[in-house]
Amino acid sequence: MSIGSTINNPFYELYPNLNCSGIVLINDVPVFSFLGKDTKDGILDGSVPINHVVLQSGKYNVVGKIFPRFGQKTLTENDGMEISFNVSDIDNWKETKQNFFPQLSTPDPSFDKNNKITSPLKGLPYFEITTEIEVELPFVLDGWQNSIDLNKINKTILKNKVIEFYSQIHAILKEHNASKFLELSKEKEDLQTKAFYFNSIRKQEIRDSIISLFNKNLEVLPLNPDELKLEIFGYGKLVSLIRTDGSAALQFKRENIEGERNIELEVKLHARSLEKGLSII
Repeated sequence: MSIGSTINNPFYELYPNLNCSGIVLINDVPVFSFLGKDTKDGILDGSVPINHVVLQSGKYNVVGKIFPRFGQKTLTENDGMEISFNVSDIDNWKETKQNFFPQLSTPDPSFDKNNKITSPLKGLPYFEITTEIEVELPFVLDGWQNSIDLNKINKTILKNKVIEFYSQIHAILKEHNASKFLELSKEKEDLQTKAFYFNSIRKQEIRDSIISLFNKNLEVLPLNPDELKLEIFGYGKLVSLIRTDGSAALQFKRENIEGERNIELEVKLHARSLEKGLSII
């Protein structure tokens, strides 16, 4: 679907809505997740920008994976996922926001012959919805398209290298050293600056929000290698560590606010070459 003529600098976003555990991926890259203990009772929705994930104009696979809530073994008739697809002009997003693709969702519950609500998801350990979207962008970003295939590296060696990198970040978080974290994230910052047309003011606002988070001096969850697993995605171009419950390896503990979740730091790593090693993207 072509975007409107009023959109000069397109800002693409997904809007997932989950009332169970789940993940949304674009071309095998996770962009939204709701996993772990927080899924026991809660729900989650929100806007997910994707310019920095799709990187350039083209067609992309979108996959929504849903799982039972924490503590449950199968899905229920109340579980499900919806994904809306929006595009707007970055400078006039309220006035230009529009759907660029039909909503994707799990099957709706219905009434059975006994007039009881039932769902094709009920009793399943997993369900998946998928589609293909097309985007039009005025740039080609230098992301991970040309990074090396990490699947070709011995998994034990790769995991050790990833743990070593994550341990470096973890130490920076414990020091609450925002400047070091920003320096380590420079490649990611440059990518997102181009993807979302940031000017110098907006770029500084993002930096200030990170500095503000670090200045709260929140406690950092321990990083125990035995409780972490390696996740390779992006068709082999990206890697991260996640906890056994599916949540992010790097987390600040929640503040003493009712209903507040831990602050998870999304860290994706790639490698331009074996010689250059891993970096945040």
